[in-house]
Amino acid sequence: MTAGIADMLIVDHLVELPTFCALICHEGNPSIVRWIDFWAVEPSGTGAADYLRGQRYAEEAIWHVRATGQDVFIECVLMFIAIKLRQNDRCASNLEHGFVDRIARHYPDALDNVLLRSLRYRSSTLN
Repeated sequence: MTAGIADMLIVDHLVELPTFCALICHEGNPSIVRWIDFWAVEPSGTGAADYLRGQRYAEEAIWHVRATGQDVFIECVLMFIAIKLRQNDRCASNLEHGFVDRIARHYPDALDNVLLRSLRYRSSTLN
């Protein structure tokens, strides 16, 4: 299966990214963005507050998708959450649970799509 335009994220207005994202700029030239951290937040350790914050971040993500028409943004965020949890060797906190719970109601296929993408990537690296 080949990637289509719907599978690509096009970012043309960097200042309009949700607050949970961070731009990682080139060290010598801050006007050059090297990459985007789609989950640049950490849990505070307060369960209920983190869950609500995750829900607010999900609302930002939903708004962003509606404004840009790029559903794949949600998948980028979910992939970054998974990557960060694995890198930090930690389980999902209430922050991530709040985000995913809200996203799952609005974009129920997003979690499946992320899983399929990761499985396709994994099988392509094994062959």
